Amino acid sequence: MKYSNMKNVAEKIVMPEDMRRRIIANCKLEISQTRKDSIMKKNKMFKRPAAVFAAMAICLSLSVSAMAASGMLKGFFQDVKRPDGAVVGTTYEQATDEIALKVNVDGDTLIAVASFTDKAPFIAEEMGIGDYQIVDGSGKVVKDGSYTEYTKIIDGKAEIKINLSDIDDGSYKLVVNSFVAYNKADQPLPVSGDWACNFTK
Repeated sequence: MKYSNMKNVAEKIVMPEDMRRRIIANCKLEISQTRKDSIMKKNKMFKRPAAVFAAMAICLSLSVSAMAASGMLKGFFQDVKRPDGAVVGTTYEQATDEIALKVNVDGDTLIAVASFTDKAPFIAEEMGIGDYQIVDGSGKVVKDGSYTEYTKIIDGKAEIKINLSDIDDGSYKLVVNSFVAYNKADQPLPVSGDWACNFTK
């Protein structure tokens, strides 16, 4: 693979900015040492682009492995870009392990309780559900919804209500693909992940 192709692939890897900075710093140290070793050995066969990519791949692998082992590999912020490259917003990706979801039913209302499993990874005063589905026991989608009303986050929890008056009594599953966090004076923040809870109406 050509160096330019390897560089393009590496630049497309999505990761948190602080993780990217640590990897670059580690790679610079590795590349510097590789250059010193090369000069000392007077190795004329040394190919700098290949060594740079190899060092970057080693650093990335070690950093990701270390973060995964320490449980630090969590959600991350990502810019939303237009086709021309202009940044038009931000999302928070892979929040499945950072937000817990529980549900209960009160008459014709499903109350979805979203709570942060640890310290909130973003600032928000209110939260709603972005995209969700209600699925019956056979896997059929009986309700496909989006953008519930925002509710206040109190003690790290938001109780979000979904109307069930258009659904027959029975056993179902709520499947949530995203939440939306809201803070005054800021754009709503889409929060993606995978959540599912069974309930009976």
